[in-house]
Amino acid sequence: MAIGITEFRELVSALYEHPEWREELRRLVLTDEILGLPRVVRELAEALRELAEAQRRTDQRVEELAEALQRTDQRLDLLTQRVDNLGKAVGDLQRTFGSTVEEEAASVVEVVLRRKGYRVLQPPYSLPIDGQGEIDVVLPLEDPAGRRVWAVVEAKARLSRRDIQAWAQRMTSPEWRRQLAERGCEGPYLVYAYGIRFDLGAQELAESVGIGLLKSDGEVLAPRGLI
Repeated sequence: MAIGITEFRELVSALYEHPEWREELRRLVLTDEILGLPRVVRELAEALRELAEAQRRTDQRVEELAEALQRTDQRLDLLTQRVDNLGKAVGDLQRTFGSTVEEEAASVVEVVLRRKGYRVLQPPYSLPIDGQGEIDVVLPLEDPAGRRVWAVVEAKARLSRRDIQAWAQRMTSPEWRRQLAERGCEGPYLVYAYGIRFDLGAQELAESVGIGLLKSDGEVLAPRGLI
């Protein structure tokens, strides 16, 4: 049934006056899906808000992580620098301590041999051997009979049996002695090993191979003879 403009206006006016009629009219005219749109929009808005908040927290965490990584890099750089400095300090200490041990060995062997009647011909020195290390202490001497000899000393802070064995092998090697002679250390040799401390095995081997032993307070074992 068609209605005129007057009836339509009266209907509209009545709907404004009666909100419950409008709700009923919506249910009649609109589908459930359309009626549910406001709820869907609200849920979508809430989801977007939560997503935005999660993104904000993620951005904040990323920024915090970047700052933490930067601090880690700075600490790593600082640690690397400290390790480098420590390595240099240890190297310096080793060189200083090594020099101190060699200097002490030189002083001890000089005093010991002077007391035995040897005449020191020149101050003790170290003698590098190309590609094979060096002799820590070389001391040119004249023995009581007027013969020229060389005291040679291997100096270690801690003297082991292995050190004695290696030192004995070097000094009994003809090739090694030839290289010494070429560098002005002609022999024969009084062979000593010096240690701040050494074990019984080292002392037993030194006695067996005829090498003398020195400590800071003097001679522990005299060489068996000249090499």
